[in-house]
Amino acid sequence: MDPEVLILRVLDDADEPMGSGRIVEELKRRFGKEYSTRSIRYHLQRMEERGLIERIRRNDRVIGAVITDKGRYVLKVRTSRERVGMYISVIEEMAYLCDFDPFEAEGKVVCNVSIVKKDDLDDFLTAVEETYKAGVGPSPFVAIEEGEEVNGIKLEQDEVAVLTVCTVTVDGVLLNQGVPVNPLCGGLLHFEDGEPLGMVEYIEYSGSTVDPLHVFVARGMTDVEGYIETGTGRIPTNVRYVPWAARSDVKKVKEALEKADIRAIVDVPAVEGEVVGIPIPPKSFGVVAYGGLVPVALLEERGISVKTYPTKTLYEYSEMEDVRRL
Repeated sequence: MDPEVLILRVLDDADEPMGSGRIVEELKRRFGKEYSTRSIRYHLQRMEERGLIERIRRNDRVIGAVITDKGRYVLKVRTSRERVGMYISVIEEMAYLCDFDPFEAEGKVVCNVSIVKKDDLDDFLTAVEETYKAGVGPSPFVAIEEGEEVNGIKLEQDEVAVLTVCTVTVDGVLLNQGVPVNPLCGGLLHFEDGEPLGMVEYIEYSGSTVDPLHVFVARGMTDVEGYIETGTGRIPTNVRYVPWAARSDVKKVKEALEKADIRAIVDVPAVEGEVVGIPIPPKSFGVVAYGGLVPVALLEERGISVKTYPTKTLYEYSEMEDVRRL
């Protein structure tokens, strides 16, 4: 196993800061792994730079290291065995790998990959633009790729791959800002006259092996067209929760994302213990985001078939193209 994972496990079980010497002893005792103190110091430095641990100093002297909330999150992702095959493990891994900085509008975002007929490409791009202008599509930025294979997906000669921003990017940005994130579910948020009233259908990630939004889109349960025309409809959204104390951090992230042309986070009432009618743990704050599959849902409603692979890959945001300028 990766030595950094073992170090995180040791620190997670510790009730006080641990120095490199004690960590070396614990790694040998618990896992039978032998490392030099110098090697452990190197790993601790790298882990501190990534925010996984914090080295505690007293009188300008390092007395030991402790695991951070981000470190615990990464440990959960890297050691989950019981959830292998569950979609939540995909979300958590991609959120961890996402390094997008909305304040600088640079870095890799998480992307869905949609395969469309070349003849339908213009319709797809139109759907991306329409949903973004209507305020329910996360981003107008896409990447168009051709070839025999894209991201491990084989393409026919008459097909093209379109990468769109997946809102797991929101989880990644929050995580990188030091906010612990708990992905909860994907569902259909009902809007009436432009106002979100509540989730009418949802599936929890912890019990699903596939993206719940993909299920709702495939079953024709969305009504994005209705929302665009009248303000009333069912929009694919996903829900996660963060500590109630992180509300101001979420607001800053939302504003930064919007400046970077990622209007993903939905304005919903901030109520402790629930969000859009879904219960969440006490002292938690629910964060709802429009699903990256919203444009796909609109196309399916219009009778245009799309093969979509949700939360499939990472892509440099600065290299994506704005559909409004294509």
